[in-house]
Amino acid sequence: MVLQEKSWTETFSDMGALWIHDNNPARPHALLTSGKHSNGFFNATKVIENPALLEEACVDMWAHHADSLPGQSACDRVIGSAFGAITIAHVIAQMLNVQMGFTEPVETDDGKQMVLKRFALSEGDRVLIVEDVMTTGGTNRKTIKTIEAAGAEVLPVLPVLVNRSGMTELDGRRIIALIDHSMPMWEPEECPLCKQGSEALRPKGNWDKLNAHYQEGS
Repeated sequence: MVLQEKSWTETFSDMGALWIHDNNPARPHALLTSGKHSNGFFNATKVIENPALLEEACVDMWAHHADSLPGQSACDRVIGSAFGAITIAHVIAQMLNVQMGFTEPVETDDGKQMVLKRFALSEGDRVLIVEDVMTTGGTNRKTIKTIEAAGAEVLPVLPVLVNRSGMTELDGRRIIALIDHSMPMWEPEECPLCKQGSEALRPKGNWDKLNAHYQEGS
């Protein structure tokens, strides 16, 4: 396989998977899964929907961080969270020749949790958590909680395609990223774009609106 000659940030940008707000208040801005707002967004779906490109991204990430990542003998299963990290878990599990799985969101009395509805873990299983885009780590924490509650061990590294969080670790687990690119995030009441009149929208369902042509002040 031929690896990238240009940076993966450039690849995301070239394929329209990296969006940055242009400070036009008529343009919507990003409402993140966490509820926070941002002026930028990595749409990893545009990589994930291309199986050959996703495999290349995972291989390249592994090649650049091989000393920090587990080998086949140190891992029993790779788990991602629905939906963005499912195919990433599949690719990396195939690379390691181990089983994969994914957690799914379920509403409980304690709020939304990430649970293993379709997969069973055994006591002492060594599990590698993977993610598409690391933003606040909230989904990953819920996945880790579920896996540890099953008696499995979560490995101390967390491979992701894009780390936009600004963090280098999540609760002591080192974040290994194909792309490290921190982006601002604000609570809704503190969002400067909201104060300018820009509307906050979920990017993946409104990608065309975020990228449409807007006249200044329209």
